[in-house]
Amino acid sequence: MTTEHHEMTGRERVACAIARQGPDRVPVVALMIHHAIRLAGLRYDQCARDPALLVQAHLAAWKAYGYDGFHVTCDNWVLPSALGCPIQFFPDQPPTAAARILADTKDLARLAKVHTGTEGRLGFKVEATRLAAQAVGDRCHLKTCFDSGPFSLATALRGIEQLMLDCLDDPPFVLDLLEICTDAAIRFARACGQAGCHALTFGDSTAGLLNRALYEQFAFPYERRVIAALGDLGLPVFLHICGDTSHILDLMAATGADGLEVDYQHDIGYCRRRTGDAACLQGNIAPSAVMLAGTSRQVRQACLAAIAQSDRRGGFLLSAGCEIPRDTPAENLKAMVQAGRDSAQAWA
Repeated sequence: MTTEHHEMTGRERVACAIARQGPDRVPVVALMIHHAIRLAGLRYDQCARDPALLVQAHLAAWKAYGYDGFHVTCDNWVLPSALGCPIQFFPDQPPTAAARILADTKDLARLAKVHTGTEGRLGFKVEATRLAAQAVGDRCHLKTCFDSGPFSLATALRGIEQLMLDCLDDPPFVLDLLEICTDAAIRFARACGQAGCHALTFGDSTAGLLNRALYEQFAFPYERRVIAALGDLGLPVFLHICGDTSHILDLMAATGADGLEVDYQHDIGYCRRRTGDAACLQGNIAPSAVMLAGTSRQVRQACLAAIAQSDRRGGFLLSAGCEIPRDTPAENLKAMVQAGRDSAQAWA
């Protein structure tokens, strides 16, 4: 008598890894925007305005490389624009703020209100999530990025340097601003989570510039509130802080995030030792030095080294440490995907 072998779908594989339920191999999840847009032959300003074109780009890259999951994401100015920041668009680079709405004032009444989580460009991301979920079904794991954590959103509205000074000179103003940012992030995240994705993620990367004490005061409590507020959706929530986060890795894990997207400055073994079993780790191949500038052999070696430090039960998603650069060679992405597939043989 023979037993039929069931190969997991991308969605199943990633879900098993997050839950530590023994995936059949290490899943590969792509954090990719610009490379996908270029591969699809589209312009960035088109994809940043039209959810159908953004999804077209993501689907083109998924079909070309065959990874297990991807981020439904476009840029980091979706939430700031909904709160009132004017945004400028470009044909071949991400949009950015034309001005910081709070650059010269502490008048929080200037900020627009987020009520439904679908206002303005928020609705663009929610619709992109719905279209992507409709297109891939259960074949691929979709993780929608609801843009920014509260501290990063505050720096987008005020300016990084100015908000850093405010943390020292006017903490009450910063805390009031963070309350508004936290509420907006939660409303947006809930709308995204109800649109059909399989997980949520958000970036709070400028929070990584804070020292540990300031992070504990101005970032950690608000990240934790965002994650807790999404618990009833039944979706894993990931926290992304790129750069060297060795001074706050344990705190990132203590936010209650189901997963942490970690950058390349420390290997997966180090990150696991610092976070314990608190969260699934996603990463952390160097985006520029390895994925962009390395050979396919170097990519494979780096991926296998990361896989060797992972647990067969799961708790690890193979990815780059941050966004895969636009001009990354196709053979390097294929090498990453193949390394994930080959882990099945290593585990056999």
